[in-house]
Amino acid sequence: MGSFRRCLLTALVLAIKEMSVALDEVDIERFTLWTGVASVIAGLPIILW
Repeated sequence: MGSFRRCLLTALVLAIKEMSVALDEVDIERFTLWTGVASVIAGLPIILW
């Protein structure tokens, strides 16, 4: 259970980092994609429990 949470947290941090890179490059499409990915990752614990 702890490793699953650690994987989710790592994936969320990486998605947020990608969002930051997309904003720096003014790539709105990629930013929107990574925002969606981060939203799904953040919502997984609620969906799975």
